[in-house]
Amino acid sequence: MNRVTVITGGTSGIGRGIVEKVLANADRDDLIFATYAHNAGKANAFWESLSPEEQEKLIILKADMSSYEDMMAFVQEVKSRAGHVDWLISNAGISTYDKFQDYTFEEWNHIVNTNLSIPVFMIKEFMPVMTEGGSVLFMGSYAGRQAYSSSVVYGVTKAAIHFLTKSLVKEFEPKGIRVNAIAPGFIQTPWHENRTQESYDRINRKIALHRFGEIKDVADMAYSILTNHYMNGSIVDIHGGYDYF
Repeated sequence: MNRVTVITGGTSGIGRGIVEKVLANADRDDLIFATYAHNAGKANAFWESLSPEEQEKLIILKADMSSYEDMMAFVQEVKSRAGHVDWLISNAGISTYDKFQDYTFEEWNHIVNTNLSIPVFMIKEFMPVMTEGGSVLFMGSYAGRQAYSSSVVYGVTKAAIHFLTKSLVKEFEPKGIRVNAIAPGFIQTPWHENRTQESYDRINRKIALHRFGEIKDVADMAYSILTNHYMNGSIVDIHGGYDYF
């Protein structure tokens, strides 16, 4: 049976890196379903960068993970086209640099829904069609381990994702499905493209390796976790030694 991988937020940043890693190791009949929320330009550019053989394996679908309706439509599309899911990667996430005192109730709920609530129900809907011995992988964050002053709500949602990871291990135990999360530190993604050099220097002084991680570092870790058949209930840090000195 072909392997079916589902990943949210799979056309840019870390998500794209994971898709590229899975594609590079895919068999001929494998399928990957990847979502994007708004940026059709990046999704199209990613698609056009692929070989015809890779394009045959990848299905890119527009689905805003802040919308319950979009998520449900995406789930139904995958179920109807693939029938089963082997690897489920909840990667899509958003944040804000607004100060805590400037938060609105609507903004807080939008981020919580996108990063936590919608993924919970997406996984619930996919659960019946996941194959025995499959894998669920969450994109957490080191911001859920250690508070960052830049975004309270982001850190709160990622801390919840880490706890959810451990909580779901028992739920998926009957089918031998493994549930893990990655907790990256500062990774060089489009999210940081407007960061000033002063900001880079200040953060790098707190990292033992004195640099941001690369997307490939996280993608390689993700693939290693997905293919490790004894890793279960783990939250794996990858941050270059942040705040170790």
